[in-house]
Amino acid sequence: MNDQRYQNAKQNSAPVQNKNGESRPPKKGGAVVQLSGRALARKRREDEWRREEKKIERVKHGVDRPMLAIIAIILVLGTVMVFSASFPSALIERDDSMHYLKKQLVFIALGGLAMYVLSWIPYNIYKKFTPAIYALAIGLLLVVLIIGTSEGVAKRWIAIGSFTFQPSEAAKVAVVMMLAWYFDKYYDKLHRDLSRKTVIMDGVVKPGVIMAVICGLVLLEKHLSGTIIIALISVCVIFLGGVHIGWAVAIYGACGIAAVGGFLALNPYALQRILTHADENADVLGEAWQTTQGLYAIGSGGLLGVGLGDSRLKYNYVSEPQNDFIFTIWCEEMGFVGAIIVVLLYAAFIWRGFVIAKKAPDTYTSLVAFGITCQVGIQAFLNMMVVTDLIPNTGISLPFFSYGGTALIVLLMEMGVLLSISRHSYQKK
Repeated sequence: MNDQRYQNAKQNSAPVQNKNGESRPPKKGGAVVQLSGRALARKRREDEWRREEKKIERVKHGVDRPMLAIIAIILVLGTVMVFSASFPSALIERDDSMHYLKKQLVFIALGGLAMYVLSWIPYNIYKKFTPAIYALAIGLLLVVLIIGTSEGVAKRWIAIGSFTFQPSEAAKVAVVMMLAWYFDKYYDKLHRDLSRKTVIMDGVVKPGVIMAVICGLVLLEKHLSGTIIIALISVCVIFLGGVHIGWAVAIYGACGIAAVGGFLALNPYALQRILTHADENADVLGEAWQTTQGLYAIGSGGLLGVGLGDSRLKYNYVSEPQNDFIFTIWCEEMGFVGAIIVVLLYAAFIWRGFVIAKKAPDTYTSLVAFGITCQVGIQAFLNMMVVTDLIPNTGISLPFFSYGGTALIVLLMEMGVLLSISRHSYQKK
């Protein structure tokens, strides 16, 4: 009887072949038990069969128009807010109320041109050069540590004349692409060899090293918020790539706690920010000034806001309102309704990004699209948590909204990669 059960289980779990002789995944209920965290692998195999059954094939077509529209809308709103939030300080500091707007438009023009060009490059070119892009990102991060310029305690920029470049922004997409390349290259090994050595070393440790190299270099720049964002994005890609969740949580959790704990111990200023956030009696005229004024701005907006351009807290109350705290000025001028609109726009971006990732032609492009989408979503979510005082003030910009050169140009370049992937999605015949 046991032999019969074995034969039945073997038959149910064996791959089924289609008319072309290709193997189909075993039907649900088979005897083979997949490891947790391999949902992407199972889903992609099942999707291949659904595409065949529904006569769906991969075709080249135009970029994803809903995503392009969402990007354009958020970018236009952000540009308007950069001017509205910055003109008082620009007039005082630069004697030109349009100083920040002019520079932002230049960044948008450069980034938009790069986005257009990159959207036409076939995704297989990105895959081919991914290791080189990752190596370049590591090289730039090393250059920062040697000849980088500092602002305060942080050393994050490379200065070329009057232009400054922040390599940690490029490192975000580089680590996403490298992880996607790794999981695509070793897909068969990771999802067929279920030995403990493969599960731990190839499925958890090696992707963790790809992430840790970038995170470690960014942490050496004393850029804690950038390190956290890169780690969160990487973990999302790794989990979707198919890892054993238990081992991943144990190993990454222990390493992350040790790294952050060591950083806080060696950098008292970062620890002080956390203590200030936890202290209800923190000095609102000192370390808690920016956060407190940001909350005043949000509260002053009410339901419909005080009107576009009519913010009062941007007049030397909220520090550098065109940067990390731009969302507070938006809330003051556009109110609760305006805040909900922005949140919904980011939610729409995430939804459309996941649609592109789902329809992507292979594991590499699917994970790249997913990682880029997660980057925007995570960063927007954390920025809103910072300005609403839910987490300590860590200097996180709001994607497409905050004023900035490197961050905006690199972000628009990432959108070019995302739109390039959308050109090669699966469509009905």
